[in-house]
Amino acid sequence: MNESEARRRELLRQTRKLYHDRQDIPAVHPRYGRIYHSLYESDTELAEHSSGSFYTRLVIGILCFVCFVYMDQSRASVAEVNSTAIVEQIEKDLDPEVIQEVWNSL
Repeated sequence: MNESEARRRELLRQTRKLYHDRQDIPAVHPRYGRIYHSLYESDTELAEHSSGSFYTRLVIGILCFVCFVYMDQSRASVAEVNSTAIVEQIEKDLDPEVIQEVWNSL
């Protein structure tokens, strides 16, 4: 190993040590602060600050499915809508031109 290679390795080691030991947050624009914290905070800190809506959406989806199954099994109708009408609306093909026309009329 020659002298310049040894010097490069030493500089690399010093640079890694300098940036690895840093625990403070670098200067981040306020607009991107939330993204930075979500990417680089430790798991314990992230778990404390996280308020995801996954479980809320999951519960709402399960409730909608249970109501649909109940409507289908008991042949119930709510506001003149039954399970067959719901399935027809789900399977219905949408024309992009009609959607654009309705959107523009709003």
